[in-house]
Amino acid sequence: MYLCSNIATIYSYENLKDIINAKNITTIKNYLGYLEDVFLFFRLSLFDYSIKRQIYNPGKFYIVDIGLSQTIGFKTSLNIGHIYENLVFLELKIQNKDIFYWKSKDGKEVDFIVKKGIKITEAIQVCYDINNPKTKEREISALISVYKELKPDRCLIITTDEEKEEKIGKLKIKIIPLWKWLLQEQQD
Repeated sequence: MYLCSNIATIYSYENLKDIINAKNITTIKNYLGYLEDVFLFFRLSLFDYSIKRQIYNPGKFYIVDIGLSQTIGFKTSLNIGHIYENLVFLELKIQNKDIFYWKSKDGKEVDFIVKKGIKITEAIQVCYDINNPKTKEREISALISVYKELKPDRCLIITTDEEKEEKIGKLKIKIIPLWKWLLQEQQD
């Protein structure tokens, strides 16, 4: 129920152990493994060049069925941003993309990093509404940070209805509505 209530949120095993008052982390790892084995939830790892750091860093959890999360999860408001993010995750999963999330040393987070072989092909932010200047700045700032560090081929912000391109120096950020992104033929 807790995972259904908090899709697209970063968790550590230790954090989940404390939240549900479990006796040890092994129990949490086992149960989350069972939920992943039956494809109810998916864990997204942090992008890092070190496999060890990928394993030991907190992960983000997504659900296979948004309707299930809305039915089972405890909600006081509809978090459409997390629903959008979960939908993008599922589409990337369907396309069999190698995906991660990314976090900078100063805490800026990018929702999805798409890797093909050894190349980072995309950095994707998902944001329900970027009309608020602070929200837009946060999303763009995270993409600037990931661009400086990983040099993805493409940077996207997927949102509700805005469509345009922002240019910051050499960086081009494509802003696209979710519906249009879902309908377009995806690039390899």
